[in-house]
Amino acid sequence: MTPLQDLLLQSLLGALVGVAWAWRDRLMTWQNERRARPVVHEPPVKRLETRRVNGSPTVVVAVLVSEPTMQHRVLRALGGRAKLRFASTWVELRQIVARVAPCAIIADPAADERGDPARQIARFSQEWGIPVVLYTQLTPRSPGVLLQLGRAGIRHIIFYRYDDAPHRFVDVLAWGRGGPPLPAA
Repeated sequence: MTPLQDLLLQSLLGALVGVAWAWRDRLMTWQNERRARPVVHEPPVKRLETRRVNGSPTVVVAVLVSEPTMQHRVLRALGGRAKLRFASTWVELRQIVARVAPCAIIADPAADERGDPARQIARFSQEWGIPVVLYTQLTPRSPGVLLQLGRAGIRHIIFYRYDDAPHRFVDVLAWGRGGPPLPAA
């Protein structure tokens, strides 16, 4: 090796050691900060209540969707696991919630746009503590609506025709042995 190549190699090696040392310091600082932080507990998990029907537990889920095929997909995914109550407007959905006290709501904000979906979803999620899963179509208008609904504490969205396989509904609702737990907003 020529002296110039040797000097270049030493410089490169020195630079790599310097970068590695800086990253090590950054990592150690991050770990120390993380250890010093108080433990933050997750919000309480609301267990979906089960009702006994003919001796077997049944979970009640209220559903408001805009398309008959969406209704069919929800029925196919959860029909054997939950008692589904379907509504066609936000007014009907409020009546179902008041009458049946469902453990979760699956709602499409585009189902009844005149019914002020953002306010209704915020009421169900924040005021009443009912977990809400959005099930909607992906349209050019969707991002604005979803951003607005994100302020209401919505954590789960299922998109019609993209990720609405039966297992997706089950995964989002996180069904368990004692009933499906869903964190309330």
